[in-house]
Amino acid sequence: MRIEVLLLPSQKPKLDSYDLVAVIDTLRATTVIVRAIEAGAMGIYPVKSISEAKHFKEIVPNALLAGERKAFKIKGFDLGNSPLEFTKENVSGKNVILTTTNGTKAANIYQNYGRVVAMALSNVKAVANYSKNFQNLLLVCAGSHGEVSLEDSYTAGKFVSFFEMVSLNDGAMLAREISGSDSMNVLKISHHGRYLSSIGMGADLEESLVERNTIPILKTDMINLKFFGGER
Repeated sequence: MRIEVLLLPSQKPKLDSYDLVAVIDTLRATTVIVRAIEAGAMGIYPVKSISEAKHFKEIVPNALLAGERKAFKIKGFDLGNSPLEFTKENVSGKNVILTTTNGTKAANIYQNYGRVVAMALSNVKAVANYSKNFQNLLLVCAGSHGEVSLEDSYTAGKFVSFFEMVSLNDGAMLAREISGSDSMNVLKISHHGRYLSSIGMGADLEESLVERNTIPILKTDMINLKFFGGER
């Protein structure tokens, strides 16, 4: 097995395709995607912009608009980007069009590099178990505004730490070095974690640590749009 970690989406991967690509945006896009699928959402459509989200809303049936800019819910949208919002009452049986500052953009960049899954601290163990029979793995950290994010790198390191005797690139080795730290402490001291706490969204940090077995997989719908759905 070979695991390659990109600490930023702008880094160039070594291969043109992989057996599995895991996109990471622990605070908070991939945590939201995992929670939403577990809560019964039919699909999560990751889009790059507000205008694209509104266009998708017109063509995707039974859809909600969700997303953030500067961590706050976008005006006129149904939901923001807090995992606490994505309850069964809000999203079960519905499609969600999601646009975020970093995570949904990373998912779009790497959508054609292989089978893509959404990974966060909440489902890192489940994704690791799912990955055992793959050979070439790519982990893409969404980062924050073009900078490396502690929580995404830490999540990647947690994933790497589940495996022994594997080939790692430097990014994977760096991530693994910090994976022994306390998870909540990492979230609290990270730049984005501190920002969320400062604007009254500190509860999202705790929610990001709730372990879940859901593995959102990027799929293609009937009109050729990409969405994250459950394993089935």
